[in-house]
Amino acid sequence: MLFVFGREVERFIGRRAYIALYLVLLLLPSVILTLLRFWTPTTLGTSTPLHFAIFVAFATIYPNVQLFMRIAAKWVAFIFIAIGTLSALAAHHWQTLVVLWTSVGAAFLFIELRGAGPELAWWDALKARLGPKPKFHVVPKMRSSRSAEPDDVYTSIDPILDKISKFGIGSLTASERRQLNRERERLLKKSE
Repeated sequence: MLFVFGREVERFIGRRAYIALYLVLLLLPSVILTLLRFWTPTTLGTSTPLHFAIFVAFATIYPNVQLFMRIAAKWVAFIFIAIGTLSALAAHHWQTLVVLWTSVGAAFLFIELRGAGPELAWWDALKARLGPKPKFHVVPKMRSSRSAEPDDVYTSIDPILDKISKFGIGSLTASERRQLNRERERLLKKSE
């Protein structure tokens, strides 16, 4: 899994990010097992969850790639996670369960935080809720409701007249018709 899927993950996120991911997957379960050692006896973790987490990172980046028997990568990952979880629960290997879920969660979150995973509405809502709030609220600038000056009549109406000459009067929108009528009334008042 490391050779086949790790190469694709490295190609997608870059070498430095891939090394950082590998270090997170290497150190985080070890730290958690060390902390659990204070409450319960633990054993050493193997590299299998680490390499499987690389596959989870691949499945997070390319969820719909068809793998074994044309099954999408996301479903293969889900099936393997379920099998690993059920096996650890049946054997009462709590350390294996902790290492599996820590590795899988770390791989998924690492890829998601890099912005490469699938669009998840709940994840985006959680990031927005936990993210920094803006200090200032930008208020849009109010437009003046002042109408065009009589000198500006021709410059404001020229684009409308061009549109009429090209596409006919039926192509005008309701607001353009109102503006045309306002300017017409203004010109009539000016000539009086």
